[in-house]
Amino acid sequence: MNTGLRREITNLVAAGVFILILGVLTGYTLELLIAGLIGYIAWHLYNLSRLIRWLSKPTKVLPESIGIWDELYYQIYHLYQRQRKARKKLKTIVSRFQSSTQALPIAAIALNRNNEIEWFNQAAERIFSLQHGIDVGKRMNNIIRQPAFTNYLLKRDFNEMIELEFNHRQLSLCITPYGHDQFLLTARDITQQRQLDDMRRDFVANASHELRTPLTVISGFVEALCDQADSRIKTPLEKIQQQAVRMQQILDDLIILARLESKLAPLLHDRVDLEELVQQIYNDAAMIDNDRHEIILSTRPASIMGNSVELQMAITNLVTNAIRYTPENGTIRLFINVDDDGVHVGVEDDGIGIMPEHIGRLTERFYRVDPGRSREQGGTGLGLAIVKHVLDRHKASLHVDSIPGKGSLFRCDFELFEQEKEEQAA
Repeated sequence: MNTGLRREITNLVAAGVFILILGVLTGYTLELLIAGLIGYIAWHLYNLSRLIRWLSKPTKVLPESIGIWDELYYQIYHLYQRQRKARKKLKTIVSRFQSSTQALPIAAIALNRNNEIEWFNQAAERIFSLQHGIDVGKRMNNIIRQPAFTNYLLKRDFNEMIELEFNHRQLSLCITPYGHDQFLLTARDITQQRQLDDMRRDFVANASHELRTPLTVISGFVEALCDQADSRIKTPLEKIQQQAVRMQQILDDLIILARLESKLAPLLHDRVDLEELVQQIYNDAAMIDNDRHEIILSTRPASIMGNSVELQMAITNLVTNAIRYTPENGTIRLFINVDDDGVHVGVEDDGIGIMPEHIGRLTERFYRVDPGRSREQGGTGLGLAIVKHVLDRHKASLHVDSIPGKGSLFRCDFELFEQEKEEQAA
C-alpha cells in the first residue's frame, strides 16, 4: 500500500477515535460524527477544486496541502514535468525531421485519412506549386485532378508506384501509410530520365532500322560470293555469312524491344486461347528440334486477355532457350497449369542449369551466363529481355528456378481470365 494512503487511513482512524471519545464525554456522538464527515468531505472537495484549476492552467507553482493531497500534488507535478520533457524532446525530433525533409530533393506531402494535406516540404511546393497558407487542408485529388491518381488514392492499394504527368513534368508517385490513418506521399521528378529513355529507345530503333539495309546488301553479296568461291575463301565467306545472319537477328530483336517499350505500341485486349497457342509453339519447336530432344506437351484449357503475337514470341523464346541449352536426348516439358493464383505457362528442362547468382540478371539486355557458349549456340542475349517486356505489358511475371547440372524452370504467371474464374467457382 502507498505510504501516503496508509498515513491518510491512520489519520482518519485517529480522528474517528477522537470524535467517539469526545462524543461519549459530551453525549453528542452522532452529531460529532456527522460534523466530522461533512468537514472531511468539504476538505476533499476544496482540494479537488484546486487541482482542477491547476490542471486547467498548469504552472510551476504547485498548490500546497497536507496528507494524501500533498502526495497527490507531488505525483501529478512530477508526471507533468516528465510530459513536458517528453513533449519538448518530441518537438525537437519533429523539428529536425521537418528540417531534414525540407532539404530532400524528393517531394514529401503528409496526408490525413481524408487525403487532405497536413504538411509538405519545399520540393513538393516547387513540383506541385503549393502554398503553405492556402493549400494546407486541401484534398490531394483536388491538386492532382487526374482519374488515375484519384483511383489510386481511393483503392488504398499502395504496393506499387504510379507515374503521371503534372505541370509538364513526368512524376513517379508513391504513398506510404504510417501512424493512425496517416499517409506520406512522395514524388520524384523523372522527366529527364524519361527523356533519356526516349532518346535511347529512338536511337536504338532508328539505328537498327538503318543498319538493316546495308546488312541485307552485305549478306546478299556474301551469299553470291559463296556460290562462286573456291575452297580457299569459301570457309571465311561462310563465317562472314553466319555473323551477318547473327547481326540480323540482333537487329530484329532490338527493333522488337524498341516497339515493346514504345508508348505507341498498342496492347490488344483480345481473348487468347493459350492451349491453342502453346500447341502451335510445340509443333514449331518439334520441327526445329528435329528429334534431338524429347519434348513433352502438357496443357489444359485456359484463356487470358492480351496480344497473341507477343505471347507467342515470348513463349517461343523460352522454348528456344531450352532447346539451345539442353544436351541432346534431354527432356523438355512445355506446360499450362491453372490454379487459384492464375494461369501458368512454362518450360522445364533437364539441361545445364543456371548458377543462383545469375538468375536475378537474366532479363537484362545482352546479359550472358556463359558468353562464349551463348554466342556459340547462336543466342542474341535479348530473348529474355523481350520475354520480360511482354509479360510486363500483360501484367504478368516471370518465375525462374534452376539447379546447376539438373535443369531449369521458366514459368510465366498470368491473371486468370474472368470466365475461367467463373468456371473454377462453379
